[in-house]
Amino acid sequence: MRYRSLFVIGWLLLLSTPSWAQQVLSLQEALSLAEKHNPRLQAVQARRQESLARARAASAMLSPQVSASGWLAQGTVDNMLASAPGVMPDSMRMASRDSFASSQVKLSLPLFTGGRLQMVARAARAETEAMSAEVQEMHQEVRLEVTMRHLQAVLRRELVEVAKKRYEAQQEQTRIMEQLYDTGKAPLAFVLRSRAAEAEAKQALTTATNDFHKSLIDLQVSVGLSPTGEVGLPQQLEPPAFRLPDTVEGAVKRGLQRRALLQSQQARLRMTTLERRAAEGALLPQAYLTASQEWTKEDGMRAQSGYTVALVVSVPIWTGGQLQAQIREAASREQAEAAISRALQLQVESEVRQAWLDIQTAAANLVTADAAMKDAEEAYRVAALRVHEGRAPLVEQIDALAALTEARTRLLEAQAEHIIAQARLLRAMGDL
Repeated sequence: MRYRSLFVIGWLLLLSTPSWAQQVLSLQEALSLAEKHNPRLQAVQARRQESLARARAASAMLSPQVSASGWLAQGTVDNMLASAPGVMPDSMRMASRDSFASSQVKLSLPLFTGGRLQMVARAARAETEAMSAEVQEMHQEVRLEVTMRHLQAVLRRELVEVAKKRYEAQQEQTRIMEQLYDTGKAPLAFVLRSRAAEAEAKQALTTATNDFHKSLIDLQVSVGLSPTGEVGLPQQLEPPAFRLPDTVEGAVKRGLQRRALLQSQQARLRMTTLERRAAEGALLPQAYLTASQEWTKEDGMRAQSGYTVALVVSVPIWTGGQLQAQIREAASREQAEAAISRALQLQVESEVRQAWLDIQTAAANLVTADAAMKDAEEAYRVAALRVHEGRAPLVEQIDALAALTEARTRLLEAQAEHIIAQARLLRAMGDL
């Protein structure tokens, strides 16, 4: 009877359900928090706003520009005065000697630039599209990271419970062996072996607890919160409702169509093409319409005012090969981006196919781990009976308990890896 009670106590302690009183942070809540607080996502969103501002500035170059400038001067010689640096359109006035006062309102409107300004504006918009796709790509990356960290934290929490139950069961075994030894019904070797197993179980519990707390820190950092390590988690691993393609070819097709990484690169390739065309446009005539309204007061003369309207046409004749070199530079960037696009297509296809293989492997390992768990449960039951009937030493039951704990650990790890493999596939396809 004493060995039967030992078996029952160990079994119940190992399989009892853990209780966690903290407020639960579900996976969806963690993902929502990450969208607001993850610093990497915030950084790429800020860069998108930066590119959007550049696109607006580039588009503004196609619109009329108006500036107002004023001068007050005193001197002994005539001199040319310019408007303040950075003010467009810029203005220039000839100031006569002695005292001089003047003001000018100037308008400038591009009429024909060989497509240069239009290409610059379109290239800036293409950059914004690329950055928008990069935001989506980072969003997917953050979701994968948070999903993995959350699942790993739940797994580590469950492994703590597994280690705790083994330690408590081993403590009970030691207590019973010590009582049997005191009454002369068990040898000292049984007591010493049980104490050694208890020490080993305690060490495993300490390690599992440390790993769990570190996983909580990793989860909070991935979300973008201060890593206090105090987070409540769900009771068990619950697979999200992932919708996966039926075939690997279908997964590859979806990845090539939907992956934001490829969309971003396509926009950057289009941007470099537009930049090349803008460089080519600089070789063509540039025509601007300018108009100005001026007021001038010189020393000893009456104030004068008037206006000027002009059509300005400029043609680059000889630049020492500068413009041609800029065209060749832009063409080289375009070729490089085209090659990168092809490389990224291969990368996405590789990631999808490898993730598909990982799912198959994880599914097979899950089946194996489940069968091993059932075998370990039966082995523990048989070992306990053999010890109870006096046909086996206590060490057999201790080893069976350790094997059952290991099987439970492997099953939990297989469950988590199967979920993570599915998340990686969706991430590779851009659907997470």
